Amino acid sequence: MMKALMTFFTMGGRTKKMAEVIASKLSNYEVTFFPFELKGSFIGKIKLLDKFENGDYSSLESDFSILDAEPYDLILIGMPTYGSEPPKTFYELTKRLNDLSGKRVVLFGTSRFRRGSHIQVMKEDIEVKGGVVIEQRNFRGLLILGSKKALEFGAMINAL
Repeated sequence: MMKALMTFFTMGGRTKKMAEVIASKLSNYEVTFFPFELKGSFIGKIKLLDKFENGDYSSLESDFSILDAEPYDLILIGMPTYGSEPPKTFYELTKRLNDLSGKRVVLFGTSRFRRGSHIQVMKEDIEVKGGVVIEQRNFRGLLILGSKKALEFGAMINAL
């Protein structure tokens, strides 16, 4: 069985939901999850987000060992949009993945209003690091992100 790494950043749970739905369709893969997940109270989340945005990932340091891209056949990265950019955690993630040369990468994003221009920024960063973006998708919804499109996306990725 092939191996996939599903990594994502989520503050409110929208991107996590899409990651879980997509992964549910990856029957050809053994999926390992690595979330950058902000948990706790709203104030606690804001404080942790501030640490992440300022480069302090000490709360995740012990977990970073699984971020080596080498053992994975597929890497899936999900990020919310912050304007037209991914959050800074995206850049920390790609730095920690080490060598992406020739690795197949799937990008997905979540947004309330935007069309997903942050996906193009992410794609360019992955390609500079040698990764091959095989698919990308943005899931947009003001209040609720439906699962149907994510299920279809996951099934399509599984078939590649």
